Amino acid sequence: MRGVTVGIRVAALALAAGTVASAETAATAASSPGLPATLRVLVAADEMPEVFSFEERGRPGLERELLEGFCRIHGLKMQVVPVRDFDQIIPMLLRGEGDLITGIVDTPARRQKVAFSSEILPVRHLAVTRRPGPAASRVEDLRGLRVGVIPGTSWEQATADAGVPKAKRVPFRDAGALLEGLRTGQADAAVMPLLDYALASKRDPELVPGVFVGSHLSGALAVRPEDGRLLEALNGYLQGMRQARHALMFKYLSEEALSLIALARRD
Repeated sequence: MRGVTVGIRVAALALAAGTVASAETAATAASSPGLPATLRVLVAADEMPEVFSFEERGRPGLERELLEGFCRIHGLKMQVVPVRDFDQIIPMLLRGEGDLITGIVDTPARRQKVAFSSEILPVRHLAVTRRPGPAASRVEDLRGLRVGVIPGTSWEQATADAGVPKAKRVPFRDAGALLEGLRTGQADAAVMPLLDYALASKRDPELVPGVFVGSHLSGALAVRPEDGRLLEALNGYLQGMRQARHALMFKYLSEEALSLIALARRD
């Protein structure tokens, strides 16, 4: 069975390479009309490299590879803008300090402020604890725990929606600090997207997945509501890259992450 899985991965990577190469043959020398000559991409500074790497060499990460392809096709330069405090990422976009947000969950509250592209990755939040603590197997279990949150994120919103009292929520600046807080006992649990859990568990195998929290959501790109031409171009690109996007998931994500995504879609 494992040989079959490896075969699927090889085929998927070949498909991604072929699809991206075909798309790049349509690249233009000048930027497309209505699009910025330089696409300024706002990215959480603690984003995991499998999703968006800040390194100029090596593997760019799933979302960066997608955006680099978009820029090549439309003749754009790409400028990466790291954002340390995630609760400032939407205000920065609206102030014109960037053109696009990557790695953001599409929620009803955010949709009132920004426009979202079609889905890049499915999102489902789950409760996460750390050994020797038990798993949070019910949403009710979270309400008696100290739950780490990152202000302004879907992690914080999902925790609040689960009914965790404000007095039990422990704020952390970013995902790295929160995961360290779980390790050192500053928090007992967190509510995070399953993809973040799967990638974090590669670095800390003591993390324990628990119950799914909340409904199905989407990870997408966000632009200002008035940037309709950019949104149209992004959606057209994502639609055309559907097969390659699936292949890139095999390239960058672990088998556990892919299994969790499939489970979340069925649940």
